[in-house]
Amino acid sequence: QVISEMLNRREALGLAADQVKKIEQLRDNFERLSIRNNAELRIVELDIAGLLDTPTVDLAKVEAKVREAEKLRADLRIARIKVIEQAKATLTPEQRKKFYDTVESRPPRAARGQNPSAKE
Repeated sequence: QVISEMLNRREALGLAADQVKKIEQLRDNFERLSIRNNAELRIVELDIAGLLDTPTVDLAKVEAKVREAEKLRADLRIARIKVIEQAKATLTPEQRKKFYDTVESRPPRAARGQNPSAKE
């Protein structure tokens, strides 16, 4: 989301062509990683379902698979944070300030209809 916002505001931020190219490359590489990670996660979740669909559940195997699934989730979250930081590092201090000034002036996500609460 942050990277998309940077790219959407490229003119307002005054991004140079090389900055845009670098940010797009970061976005595309993360997207590839995310697709691979999600595919692996789906396979692990299928494995967990298979392990649970037996008369006698092998708790050690289930625990290992659950930990594997959570590691995949954590790895993707960390990768996302890293790529956002790399994208921010491509901005000059002035561009970074301008970007965050515009982002902070927007209404919170819930007010924009994103990330509805669990109650909705």
